[in-house]
Amino acid sequence: MNLNKILFLPILFLLFNCNQKQGKPENGINSASELITQTESEIRDYKKKISEFSLNFSPKGASALDSIPENIIKEFKELRTIDKNAHEKYVTLIFTKLYTEHLQCCHQSYIIEYFPAEKSEYEFDKLTMVNEFAFMSNYLDKEQLPEIWTSGIIVKWLAENQRLLKYEPIGKYDQQIKTISKKIVNGDYWDN
Repeated sequence: MNLNKILFLPILFLLFNCNQKQGKPENGINSASELITQTESEIRDYKKKISEFSLNFSPKGASALDSIPENIIKEFKELRTIDKNAHEKYVTLIFTKLYTEHLQCCHQSYIIEYFPAEKSEYEFDKLTMVNEFAFMSNYLDKEQLPEIWTSGIIVKWLAENQRLLKYEPIGKYDQQIKTISKKIVNGDYWDN
């Protein structure tokens, strides 16, 4: 009988607490559907911020990638786990704009990354746009690093991923690259 009294009180306490009107938890989410809605909202925010940044990105000079704020690169890195297609589209746009600017300005590509002779010296997880491109393209062989990468590497990527040209801004910059490249080959920029 004594055991019944001991068990009765905790059970009564639990029942009382379960029947209390439940308020929202501290994070304000009551259900799985609200959690999904919140997650979808965060995804839209990432896409919107990255989209706006990529569309407004205006590279100036060889070191333009270095001018991209770390928080933006962090958002690119986050976007790659949330929406691979959006990540691919906006990283491609950044590099397409960069190479276009290099061709317009100086009629050549520029080195965007020097790789160390010892692969152990390269920071594959460092927040850089080059690492975002490497992740996206899978061009970087961790066992055999190239000496350098130039901004012209985007031409290979675009040739292998023509579907990205359907996105109007990428298609527009790709056409500029082709036009300028043809002029370079024809010698239009040099005095005779």
